Amino acid sequence: MVNFFDLDDLGFAVSEQVFNRNEILSLNEVASQLPPFVGMLQNFDWMNNDKVNAAQGDLDWAYYWSQIPEDNSYINHVIFPTLEKVCNRVLHNWGWQLTNRYIISNCKHDCPVRIHLDAPYVWPQKPELRMDDYLEKGPLSITFMIPLIDFTSENGSTGYVPGTHRYRYNPKDLLRPNSEPSPYDNFFKDNYIQEDVECGRFMCFYGNTLHSVMPNQTNTVRRAIILRAIRKDALNEMKRLGLG
Repeated sequence: MVNFFDLDDLGFAVSEQVFNRNEILSLNEVASQLPPFVGMLQNFDWMNNDKVNAAQGDLDWAYYWSQIPEDNSYINHVIFPTLEKVCNRVLHNWGWQLTNRYIISNCKHDCPVRIHLDAPYVWPQKPELRMDDYLEKGPLSITFMIPLIDFTSENGSTGYVPGTHRYRYNPKDLLRPNSEPSPYDNFFKDNYIQEDVECGRFMCFYGNTLHSVMPNQTNTVRRAIILRAIRKDALNEMKRLGLG
């Protein structure tokens, strides 16, 4: 299903064809009707949920996240159990939980990339925090993306730099509250890869693999289900520190 050697070596892997293409395309239709929850505007303004709810009229989105419908049978009975097999293989020593259950919609845009790591590796509230310094060695999280249309470089397939899950970052260099440039921007530009991923496959990567939402140069919104599995010891730390 997934090449675990690639995941360990590159910090990123693409699965075999595991989902029914027609079912996935049907989910794309469902996703097209879901309201935005949070997201980024074309002018690079971040909209949290309070701002989204308070906004008047349509917003000019670059990309946004919607909440996954909780009652969808294909997601609950096919997609989740498939991803659980990967989580059990990689995170079985610690236990884990699926969090951040969203659908991301990447509209036509040419916004700058925002390179980042996923939770629990970096926290804006505690930029000095490094859970990987003191928790047991091993991956703290895995992010999954299930394309709802074919992913290509033209429509903004996720960009990542292979092997960067082995790097040692200064978290403050990845936290840019005013969208100022990161010291890693040029490194990312020179080394990133975008994989073509057909409907029916999924991509997964460790939370400390350097990655970014990428520009969509097409007129078609590129959607994907995005989920994150976090180790239970890291979740316990998040709860203890009031993070989430």
